[in-house]
Amino acid sequence: TEFEALNDYLALMRVRMGARLQPRFELPDSLTDLPVPPLLLQPLVENAIKHGLEPKVEGGSITVSARQDGADLVLEVADTGVGMTDTAQASSGFGTAQVRERLATVYGPAAAIDFIAPHAGGVRVSVRFPLKP
Repeated sequence: TEFEALNDYLALMRVRMGARLQPRFELPDSLTDLPVPPLLLQPLVENAIKHGLEPKVEGGSITVSARQDGADLVLEVADTGVGMTDTAQASSGFGTAQVRERLATVYGPAAAIDFIAPHAGGVRVSVRFPLKP
């Protein structure tokens, strides 16, 4: 359900950005029916577009993925945008705070969110939580 909502949102953003936005989803069939807190990823996708891809003249790609890692589910939003120099600042905005709060409410300290700024540019946000709350 979360990926379907993101697909709709990215389709709308693609109308606005045209070929400058290249979305991609990586969702294994085995994970399609797992419960995920609603609107968990949308703020992260919005940030990737607003702060990463829109400022870049040629735009870029955004990949939303899910994978199982042991007893955890790992969801990632990665973009090829302008990147960031201060991961602490990027991880403290309103949308990110909402994601942190939702994770903490449902999963407590078993959940984590990490911001990774690859040297080649762009940003990857990784959200990890137990498959079962």
